Amino acid sequence: MVAFDSDALSRLCSQDQLVLLDSIDRLRLQGINNYISLPQIIVCGDQSSGKSSVLEAISGVSFPIKSNLCTRFPTELVLRRTPHINAAVSIVPHESRTESERKALLAFHEELDSFDNLPQLIERAKAEMGITAHSRAFAKDMLRVEVTGPDRPHLTIVDLPGLIHSETKNQTISGVELIQDVVQSYMKEPRCIILAVVSAKNDFANQVVLKLARKADPSGTRTLDVITKPDTLVPGGESKALYISLARNQEVEFRHGWHVLRNVDSEKGSWDLSD
Repeated sequence: MVAFDSDALSRLCSQDQLVLLDSIDRLRLQGINNYISLPQIIVCGDQSSGKSSVLEAISGVSFPIKSNLCTRFPTELVLRRTPHINAAVSIVPHESRTESERKALLAFHEELDSFDNLPQLIERAKAEMGITAHSRAFAKDMLRVEVTGPDRPHLTIVDLPGLIHSETKNQTISGVELIQDVVQSYMKEPRCIILAVVSAKNDFANQVVLKLARKADPSGTRTLDVITKPDTLVPGGESKALYISLARNQEVEFRHGWHVLRNVDSEKGSWDLSD
């Protein structure tokens, strides 16, 4: 875990608001969100679009950045300010699970000593959800990562599986449709803030997250758009000019404009002094 200066976020929350956020979390754990819309923030975009870096930039929590480690299920990051430092991982079963499956998934609970151990816990969680190379590739169950400490803000944010455009050797059309269904089910909630992530490494016109966000939030009141990997653009190239126009809210206009985030190098896993 990394140290995080949360003063700015803390000033946005009164004591009454903190109590309200805790109450909302308790309701969500009881599955109330299946019946009424609860406030939340979601991060969505194409696979390998840099969603994990957006999550880290907002939360201050370092997630493992590996190009071969993609999200196979929704991951809820819960940050809470407490006197003692702690981190725990658990599974919240989807409403479609049978009673016996729910009990088995709810039994999964692990304390996390270091985020270096998160990849191993993700693999274990995948196995518990029935995600294997020979069965389902994605699940609607949610992995819940709760991090507490004196320097943590009160924040809950959900990282959704990366959108896939078409069927591949390793991905069936049913898997592609399942991911879109999961993302759209979160986007359509009227109290959900959508962080739509677009990678400058790819043609933005082909990144379906913008289309889905427009459909779920036509007025744009709930959508914030983020451009990642700007360092991959070639100086003087046509793509760079296009993304500059996009960042200025000229090419594709959104109500709240665009934000640009420079990601950590996926190979190095850290910043270089030359950056």
